[in-house]
Amino acid sequence: MASGRPSASLALVTRAARMMATDVSVQLAVTPAEEVDAALAADACMSWLAEVDAHLSRFRAESELCRLNAASGRWFTASVLLYEAVVCAIHAAETSGGLFDPTLLPLLEAAGYDRDFALIAHRETHPVPSGQALSSPGGDLAEDAEPAPTGLAAWREIECDAASRRIRLPRGARMDLGGIAKGWAADVALERFCGPFANALVNVGGDLRLRGGPAENEAWSIGIRDPRREPLESGVVAPDAYAALVTISRGGLATSGAVRRWWLCNGERRHHLLDPRTGRPVPLWLDEDDDVAPEDGGQPLVATATALAPTAARAEVAAKVALLRGYPAALRAVEDAWARAGSVARDGDCDTGVALALALGSGDVVISTNMAEYLATWGTAGAPLSTTVYNDRDNRE
Repeated sequence: MASGRPSASLALVTRAARMMATDVSVQLAVTPAEEVDAALAADACMSWLAEVDAHLSRFRAESELCRLNAASGRWFTASVLLYEAVVCAIHAAETSGGLFDPTLLPLLEAAGYDRDFALIAHRETHPVPSGQALSSPGGDLAEDAEPAPTGLAAWREIECDAASRRIRLPRGARMDLGGIAKGWAADVALERFCGPFANALVNVGGDLRLRGGPAENEAWSIGIRDPRREPLESGVVAPDAYAALVTISRGGLATSGAVRRWWLCNGERRHHLLDPRTGRPVPLWLDEDDDVAPEDGGQPLVATATALAPTAARAEVAAKVALLRGYPAALRAVEDAWARAGSVARDGDCDTGVALALALGSGDVVISTNMAEYLATWGTAGAPLSTTVYNDRDNRE
């Protein structure tokens, strides 16, 4: 949730719609003299997001992404939109060491996620015949599919030709860009269409790119949901349903999780967040039926991970990587990266320049120790950013 009230001198120009299988909105806080231009910019943002939905949906057979997947093993000439999204996804895979993997679509479909989530939520999907469910990225695909590359994740073998904007997926590989497309689209929308405006927020299903705030001298307020609280029947979230509140005026924020977003496959609960190292769903808190503290002495299950980063795409990837690592390893990873590099967000490391808030099934929210420093640098418009990369903690001044 992002909220705020316009001041007497600023008007809030807002657009909202349902697309990309989620709620999408744009907010611009502007002076009266800027309202006409802001309305045009907000409309342009929404048109862009609709274009992203049309090109990158894996549930529309006519989408460009589906046509790329159908052409695996052959060169495919892509639009600028698809090419840039694929390059962004490959970069995220590289910088996360493969913890983010955009080529898990065969695994998702084998697990039952082969149609829009609204059609499978909490239901038994079509049974997966024995031997067809994937237990690892190199496992067996459905009988009529080409085998995916073995040994390395399929994304490592994708070829991209920038000069001709061509992409070649390895035979049998297919991409799902759902793990980064929302954040990437929010970044492009803000940077491309909202440049003249000091106060802007693009929200694509909870993945945010923003700057400024809804009123003068006010930052955007972002609520982190208590995973145990349901929205009201009207769909509105009660004020006490939030376990934490973040105020931020620069950068990106994304939340990832599978709270109540599960289905059944052969009687087993599945969700869409898969571990590319095992091919299995990541252990997460999904609802009240899940253990909060495992009896074997393990750590509490994470319900959602909220990541703050310089861009929404980076935050979206960081949130998913955090879920794979679990609690407390996810916190340690970004804390160690911050200790080495401060507020520097290097392209080669998905952990630098990131802060985390993990909502546990108990309702508790635990945050990385660098959160306050993050909010005072990357998270605050006008705040200075570190220009020094430290090699280790011992070298910090």
